[in-house]
Amino acid sequence: MKNYYLKNILFGFLLGSIFTSYSQVSFVKGYMISEKGDTLKGEIKINPKKEHENNSKLFFKDASGTQKNYKPNKVKGYGYENKHYVSITEDDEPKFFQRLTNGDIILYKVAFEVVNMNAVSYDNEYYLFRQGDKKLTPVKQSKFKKQLQEWMSGSAGFANDFQDEKKFNETSAIDVITKYNDWKKNN
Repeated sequence: MKNYYLKNILFGFLLGSIFTSYSQVSFVKGYMISEKGDTLKGEIKINPKKEHENNSKLFFKDASGTQKNYKPNKVKGYGYENKHYVSITEDDEPKFFQRLTNGDIILYKVAFEVVNMNAVSYDNEYYLFRQGDKKLTPVKQSKFKKQLQEWMSGSAGFANDFQDEKKFNETSAIDVITKYNDWKKNN
């Protein structure tokens, strides 16, 4: 009798852990831009616990229900829930970079996994890009305000609004670049 209860308890825990792990992965409405430049509407499979996977692969379900995995070298980009990813080859490796701003100056983010003494964590790298550039420019996180002033030459006052902290402030960077891009578009 004791083994019966123990087996039921273990089965319950196993079932609960399976449902918990599957409940984190879901499909959301989104779009994909094919190699030819066509925009296809459908659903994107996301896993909020492993956001770094958004930079290496895309699992897309089209309107007919057909599901397929895509690597960054097979599509131009995708997006969902106001997040937009662009396929870019950097250092001979194609990745999906999250586009954080639009306009004259584009801020991109890419997440990656870091393993340190068997502990897994995730970190981000940021890049700046301007139309006509051949390569992405890595963000100098500790000197970002100065870097912004150089990128915004002639209007460097916008860069002074960047909240300079010991750690790179993504929200402040997006805000400052967006204000500059809006100004640039109207001038």
